[in-house]
Amino acid sequence: MDAEDRAAARAFLQRSEVRLSTVHRVASALLSGAGLMVLLPAIQRDTVVIVLRALLTGPVTLVDSLLAVGVVMSLLVPLVALGLLLRDLTTFYFHANHLGGPGEPGTYTPRFTLTGLQLPADDLSPAGTTLVDRARTGQAAMELLVPHNDATRARIDERIAVYDLGRGEELDDRARVEALFALTASRSRGLADEVAKIEHGLARHLLGIQNIVLRYAKALLALLATALCAYAAAGVVQSGAGDAGSRAWLAVILMVWTVLAVGAVLTPLRWIERRLRADGATRTAVARDRELTRVERTTIGLAVVGHLCSGVALGRVVVGGDVAGSTVAPCVVLGVVSLGALGVLLVNGLLRYR
Repeated sequence: MDAEDRAAARAFLQRSEVRLSTVHRVASALLSGAGLMVLLPAIQRDTVVIVLRALLTGPVTLVDSLLAVGVVMSLLVPLVALGLLLRDLTTFYFHANHLGGPGEPGTYTPRFTLTGLQLPADDLSPAGTTLVDRARTGQAAMELLVPHNDATRARIDERIAVYDLGRGEELDDRARVEALFALTASRSRGLADEVAKIEHGLARHLLGIQNIVLRYAKALLALLATALCAYAAAGVVQSGAGDAGSRAWLAVILMVWTVLAVGAVLTPLRWIERRLRADGATRTAVARDRELTRVERTTIGLAVVGHLCSGVALGRVVVGGDVAGSTVAPCVVLGVVSLGALGVLLVNGLLRYR
């Protein structure tokens, strides 16, 4: 590289660092939001306990068991969506760090998504390189990583031994520093290597963050749908005092919940597809991307189980003849409508996610 090439590469690296920090700010905001979402199940815990206590206290009939399964499915959908979101956030912040050379098996260690930085190896003259190397091995600099403390050194040595970085030799502070640099993927690369690393790293970050943003929206919508149904179910159970009518309404609420939950997790991807078509796309393959649609596939499976259990419970209650006619008619209508709506969503999903 000549002087102009180096100036262009340095300017690009500066722009890339700003872009990378923006992506990490987005991930940090979503991590904070996911933490707040964890509190919602604790807030609605009492409503779920009320419903399950009413179903599982005293003699437990088949209807009660089926409705309890439906309630459990309604809880699993937002929890699974939230679990997938937290998994994506965790893997977003940690990457595999290969300690061997190119083509060598080596050892893989976890590292934070941002690597350590060292001055590019080809940015200095031989005299400047010697000066920087001497400063790096100075006691004042090394104490920042390896404090002058035997207990700390022992912990560092133990960690180094886990990843076989010490090669079984007795370590001095300089070897410890080099091993810790290796654990953070901090190495002196050339300016061209730094440009290539930041380009590939940005692509990896952007692929990860778009998945995280989608999962966050799906988990939040599923959680809100489940919370609304949980409050409605608790109200029905408390007012019905365990009679057959309350069981019928509870079954209907759970059947309606399955439609709302499936629709909720399908909605963000529909918004994106509409945006793509508004921008001129004639066809999209977003729905067939298995990474972007994992929450939908899981939710559909859990919702179908909950809907079937609730539908069978509603049928047994209605056939039993213990429900007033004024309750049977709206419950059956709502049950049939929810079944039809779920069928439309499933057919549409099977066609789009095949």
